[in-house]
Amino acid sequence: MKRTILAVLLAAAAVPAATAGPLDATLTIIHGINGADLGLPEALPVDVCTAEGAAPLASNVPFRTVSDPFSLPAGQYTVEIRLTDGSCTGALAVATTVSLAVLENATAVAHLTEYGTPTITKFVNDVRSLSRGQTRLYARHAAAFGDVNVYLRSGRQVSVLKEVENAEQEGANLRAGSWYVAIYPASVWSKPAFGATLPLEAGKAYFAYAVGSPARGTFEVLTQAIAID
Repeated sequence: MKRTILAVLLAAAAVPAATAGPLDATLTIIHGINGADLGLPEALPVDVCTAEGAAPLASNVPFRTVSDPFSLPAGQYTVEIRLTDGSCTGALAVATTVSLAVLENATAVAHLTEYGTPTITKFVNDVRSLSRGQTRLYARHAAAFGDVNVYLRSGRQVSVLKEVENAEQEGANLRAGSWYVAIYPASVWSKPAFGATLPLEAGKAYFAYAVGSPARGTFEVLTQAIAID
């Protein structure tokens, strides 16, 4: 029987930090599918199940959940995410296989493709060392939308992440501080789909996930932060 990546994630006592192996991977899970995009309640609570259809490992996991990171031995894992019914027979939202390498730091996000179909994408997190006073920001495209440009500004400093595709990412090391972040359609600079000022601390890597659908009014950004040793 294949192991599921979320058995440990959503049962907090299953993998105590003290039992983590020296070569384990680190994994975070994000629920980034707004139920409104599928004609369902926004929270879209789901059951997390094994591929074999056993009883749920966890139930009622809501939209916008960003899990705490946890350790897992390197290898291949499978998972099914189903609409909550408590018995792993609810409608299948998405299923996938995820591979984790030795010492990899990764995030798996459930989201929509460019065309609005549920999927799961694994991103490898850039946790390399930062210079003193620096921060890191990655834009991750997980929304039902075409290519985007991401505009970053702090005082006179400007950086642009160009033509980021769905299920892709672009990032930059920046001076720590407050940064204005705007997301534009790749071919249009007149009106951003998103704009906000984000406080980015030194010694941390930030990962911003565009999720939802601008056409449906559900577009938003979820964030994940990782302290860099």
